[in-house]
Amino acid sequence: MATAAARVATPARVAAVHRAAHRWRRHPGSTPATRPDLCARASLTTSSSSATWTPSSSERGRARGVTRWEIARERSHRHFASAPFVASAAASGGAGAAARDGDGDGDRTYEAIIVVAGGMTDDGGLPAWVTSRLDFVKEEYDRHVAAKREAPYVVLAGSATPHKPPPLAKGGFLLHESTAMATYLADRGVPRAKMLKDTASMDTIGNAYFTLTSHAIPRGWRDVLIVTSKFHMGRTRAAFEWVWNLYVPSSDGVGAAAGDAAPSAPHVRLSFHATPDDGLDASVIEARAAREAKSEAALRKNATEVTTLAAFAEWQFTTHMCYAVLRQDEIGEFEEMKTDPALKSY
Repeated sequence: MATAAARVATPARVAAVHRAAHRWRRHPGSTPATRPDLCARASLTTSSSSATWTPSSSERGRARGVTRWEIARERSHRHFASAPFVASAAASGGAGAAARDGDGDGDRTYEAIIVVAGGMTDDGGLPAWVTSRLDFVKEEYDRHVAAKREAPYVVLAGSATPHKPPPLAKGGFLLHESTAMATYLADRGVPRAKMLKDTASMDTIGNAYFTLTSHAIPRGWRDVLIVTSKFHMGRTRAAFEWVWNLYVPSSDGVGAAAGDAAPSAPHVRLSFHATPDDGLDASVIEARAAREAKSEAALRKNATEVTTLAAFAEWQFTTHMCYAVLRQDEIGEFEEMKTDPALKSY
């Protein structure tokens, strides 16, 4: 059995771990026990006689043995450290960020595409700026299928907005924005089995948190595309980069302890695509832009102060109007928005 000292990272060992992670990605059903050759080639802990995986109890967990997750983490940190399109919340913005909001690499594929909700009409229909987002998502889904790549999950993110009353579905139930979006895509050929909903979030920061905790973490996604409208992109980037970059997997792949700091490189590679502001006139876009700029600035400021996922959850569920019991009585007070032109974009 190899000792702890023998596992000190050296250039040769890091390269071997990188190659092993690549092979595991090509054989996702394999484990160290079923693919001992991968263990051997990466100089992982094996028995000298049979090259089978035989970790002791003291070797399980972070820094006590080389686990499959740690191989992936090593590969991730090596790869993401040089990825120009991955930015932390503190580093994003400016001309470079604007360039990354476009189509990007048309040959890239993703494990998931998240489309952020953008409101509904009073009768439960979807406005033009939202259908523009969904039409792009359908194109991306079809591109993956045509390229014979694994079809990505499509995540519909959003429940309702706190700025106006929600429409109702049959039986008097709340019609979630994500449900309306899922119906739109299903009617256009996206398989229902490949769509996932977030029915908890009521704003952009909620979109980021609930898609991460409900879908990305349990499924181990590493490469995700976020889609929203151009007028909404700044706040969306600020929210997702802040929340998703706080995630630090533990050695069991679930999550880090409450005191763990954010990683030096993002665990999930995020890409962004902005769709046209269809259906909105210039005055509405101008009014919404002012609200968006204020919200984005607040998010980026908060990101410098709330630096762990545990601290973020505490902040969100004890101070945020949409999620804190202390403020739940504020939901349903719509007077502020009745004279605001931006209301037409919710």
